[in-house]
Amino acid sequence: MNLEFAEQIIPDLEKLHFDKALQTAEAELKKIHTTDFHEVLDEPLTDQANDLAAWVENFYEGASKKMNIKALYFEMNEFDINTDLWYIDSFAYREDGGLDLDDMEWLVDFETDRQTETGTVFRIEGYEKLQAAFETIELKNDNLQNARDWCEQIIIARFMELMRTAHLIAKKQNLKWAPVPIYFTEHEYDFIVRSEN
Repeated sequence: MNLEFAEQIIPDLEKLHFDKALQTAEAELKKIHTTDFHEVLDEPLTDQANDLAAWVENFYEGASKKMNIKALYFEMNEFDINTDLWYIDSFAYREDGGLDLDDMEWLVDFETDRQTETGTVFRIEGYEKLQAAFETIELKNDNLQNARDWCEQIIIARFMELMRTAHLIAKKQNLKWAPVPIYFTEHEYDFIVRSEN
């Protein structure tokens, strides 16, 4: 993970300005000679938001039979090294610990998670060529390394945009999980986003 690249888009992610974050990251990737990592350009994930909203609703309904859910957390797996399957897992909490980036330890104290409840995760579709690129391309020069690093930032921003879009769909459709604050990030990313209204 290139922290210098991440720092260029985190301020926009923090404000849920995913379009702006993506514009920045995509503009930087376009400055680099074309690689297989450029496959990420103009490939949003938001077309999966309805399915994701329904998947979360299913998890919420099952988990809420065991507890009063005050917060949900979603994590994309560490996709750059787990190239066979890119997915989202979900976790439910009895308390909302808030968004204090210096103290997010409460996220490890989840009551239940989707894999435990149903044995499933939400599979991210459409990025199979990128999965192959992350698995097979040897980073022989700075051009490839920078393209890969910007591609990572774009994938993370698109995942976050997908989560926010699913939450907005849940609100529009009055799904049961809609009023609950949600937190989300990629497994190794040092930054967490919250969507609540």
